[in-house]
Amino acid sequence: MTTRRTFLKASSAIYPATILTPLAAKAQSTYQAPKTFQRDYFKEIGVTPLINAAGGYSAFGGARMRPEVAEAIRYGTYNKAKVDDLHDAVGKRIAELAQTEAAMVPSGATAAMVLSTAACMTMGDKGKIEQLPDTTGLKNEVIIQKNHRYTYDRALIVAGAVLVEVADEDELRKAIGPKTAMMFWLLANHNPDGDSINMETYLAIAKEHNISTYLDGATMTPPASNVIDACNLGFDLVGFSGGKGLRGPYSTGLLLGKKDLVAYARANSSPNSRSLGRGMKVAPEEYIGMMIAFETALGINEKEDFARKRTIFSRMSDQMKNVPSLKQNVIVDEGMVNELYLDLDWDRSIIKMSNEEFIQELKAGNPSIRFRALKFAGGRIHVSSTALDEGQEIIVGKRINEVLMNRV
Repeated sequence: MTTRRTFLKASSAIYPATILTPLAAKAQSTYQAPKTFQRDYFKEIGVTPLINAAGGYSAFGGARMRPEVAEAIRYGTYNKAKVDDLHDAVGKRIAELAQTEAAMVPSGATAAMVLSTAACMTMGDKGKIEQLPDTTGLKNEVIIQKNHRYTYDRALIVAGAVLVEVADEDELRKAIGPKTAMMFWLLANHNPDGDSINMETYLAIAKEHNISTYLDGATMTPPASNVIDACNLGFDLVGFSGGKGLRGPYSTGLLLGKKDLVAYARANSSPNSRSLGRGMKVAPEEYIGMMIAFETALGINEKEDFARKRTIFSRMSDQMKNVPSLKQNVIVDEGMVNELYLDLDWDRSIIKMSNEEFIQELKAGNPSIRFRALKFAGGRIHVSSTALDEGQEIIVGKRINEVLMNRV
C-alpha cells in the first residue's frame, strides 16, 4: 500500500542552507499572541472565545500564524506594490524554496484545484479563459480514481469540468481520450486498500498520453519539507493549504509546478477581471505572509518542535494528574499530518462520563474548548497543542480536571 510516509519519506529532500534567510534559520516554534489589545472585539460583538485544542481545522480558525508571518502581513499593509509584480517576486522566491519551476499563491488549496483545472482546460487561451465555465469545444474531462473521491473534489468541476471515474489501469486507459484535460491524484488517500493504480503507473500513463497531472497535498504538512518532496514526485501541478501545517494566512495556499501551467492558472485568477477566478482574491500582504510562512516553516526542526509540544503536554498533564483512573499518553499520528496528540482515557465505572459527553461539556464552556473530532480520532479523546497560545495548556488542563472530577 502506498502511503504518505512511504513515498514522501522515501524522497529525502535536501535544501541548501544558503536558500534560507537568517529569519528562517533561527525561526522559533512559539505562537504567542500579544497579551493586550486596546479593544476586546469578541466581547463587543458577543462571540464566545475559543481555545483550539483540536489542531489546524478550518472551523476552529486554523493554526496560529507564527510571529514572523504576522510581521510580514503588517509590512504588506503599509507598503504597496503592483499586485502582479509582487506576485511574480513571491512566486519566484517560493519556487526557489520548493526547488520547482514555478509557484503562485492562490486563495487556498481548494482554489488551487479550481485554477489548475481551468488552466489545463484553457492552456492560456484568452478566449477560452473568458468562456469558462462553459466548456463547449474544450477539453473538459478530469480523470480521478474512484477511491480518490472525497469532500473537496467538487472544486474540480467549478470551472465546468466533468469527472471521469476509473477503478483500475484498464479503465484508466479506456477513459483517456480527446476530451481529457487533466488527471487528478489525492495525496491524503483514506482508502484502507490503497490505490487501485499505483502512482508510478498513473504518472507514466499520463506522460505517455501527454496529459497534465495534479496532486492535491492540501493537508500534508507539517513538516514543510513535504512540499519539496511532493514537487519531486513527478506531477505537473501540486497544491497545498497555506494555513494548517504551514502556519500561513488561512485564506492562502501554494500552487507549484510547471512554469507554463502555473502561468495559465494565474491567467484564470485575480486580478484578471474577466477570469473565472476573479473572486479568488489574495491580498498583497497575504502574498508576503505566505512566502514568509513557507520560508519560516522550512527552518523548523521537527524533532525540536515535537519536544516543545511534549513539554506543553507535560504542563497540561500536571493539571489533571490527580484525576482517578485517567490515563494520559502522547501519541504520534502519521495519517494525514505528522502530529502529536495527548490521548486521554478513563475507567467509565469510576468517571461516569462518555467521550461524547466530555466533548460537549468542554465545547459548552466559556471559553469553549475544542478537541479533535471523534470520527478522526477513532472515537478517542485526542488533544492537540498545535494551535494553543502560551498558557492555554494550563487552562485546558484545569478545565479537563474540573469536568472529569465532577463525574467521579
